[in-house]
Amino acid sequence: MGREETTLNTWANALVRTLQVRGRDVDALLLRAGLDGVMLKDPNGRVPVSGMVRLWRLAVEETSDPCLGLKAAAFVQPATFHSLGLAMLASQNLEDALQRSARFSRIVSSAADIVIERTPWGLKEVMRWRAGVPVVEEAIDLMMASTVKMGALLLGLDPQAAQPLELRLCRSATPAMRAEFEAYFRCPIWFDAEENSLLVPQEWVDRPLPMANPQLARQNDLVVMEYLSRFDGARLAEKVRAELISRLPAGEPPRAAVAAALHLSEKTLQRRLKDEDTSYQQVLDEVRRDLAQQYLRESAVSVCEVTFRLGFSDQSSFTRAFRRWTGLTPGEFRSQPLEA
Repeated sequence: MGREETTLNTWANALVRTLQVRGRDVDALLLRAGLDGVMLKDPNGRVPVSGMVRLWRLAVEETSDPCLGLKAAAFVQPATFHSLGLAMLASQNLEDALQRSARFSRIVSSAADIVIERTPWGLKEVMRWRAGVPVVEEAIDLMMASTVKMGALLLGLDPQAAQPLELRLCRSATPAMRAEFEAYFRCPIWFDAEENSLLVPQEWVDRPLPMANPQLARQNDLVVMEYLSRFDGARLAEKVRAELISRLPAGEPPRAAVAAALHLSEKTLQRRLKDEDTSYQQVLDEVRRDLAQQYLRESAVSVCEVTFRLGFSDQSSFTRAFRRWTGLTPGEFRSQPLEA
């Protein structure tokens, strides 16, 4: 059975912050991509890769910048990788850190696999996109740029002086793009290559990391594995919830469409949700109720816009549903003190 690939919220937020500093209407772009800005604030949450694909394409179109992935790397830091970033900081050397990042790469995104290969010149990080997932070239650029940035941070190098040996990208490039990539990476770059890979020098690989702490690294490995065990074994209700959040702005999602997105028949979807002591309608109501309360606490979001974001056909339908959930109208809820 297939499943929706996902990306860590903190990784998605690197792109969101890039758009914000450029003065773009991020809320509108997220809405068009079917993503929820409120839910992105959860540092442990995940967003569907399908939504991130749409957001990347909209972002590149909005900014007319095919090198946007390089800009987004400015907002990547160790915590962007969740507990994996802390484990990398505490690794023995760069090879230890890169092998750790490859082993647990799905904590960042389950859309791609990372493989570390030894060569006579150093270590090569190869990024392989999963079959059936739309390739996002700018996301690959971001990963490669982030590897260089994290490598410099781990080694205590000046980021402006860190220089890998070579970069290979499957994507094509205009002369202007090539110049920008060469200025960023300061190494030979092959576009239209057979793989997406970054080669770092053996000198980097062998150097002990200044913050090496094997015990701390192992402790963070356990945090990563605990997170991944919850993510990999997520209940169907949580997967339905994620699908609903991404689809609601386009209207109330048909149960058949959600079932198809999860590679299930409607009958199987109903049966498995029943096994989890819930139902499609119950999950839908819970998602709408939770999001409605979050949106209504934001004074800049009108009740009309909340109605639209939650997929209701009109405001009166939303008001009736909200009263059923809370015993209050949206206006009464909004006028209450936050502590209530």
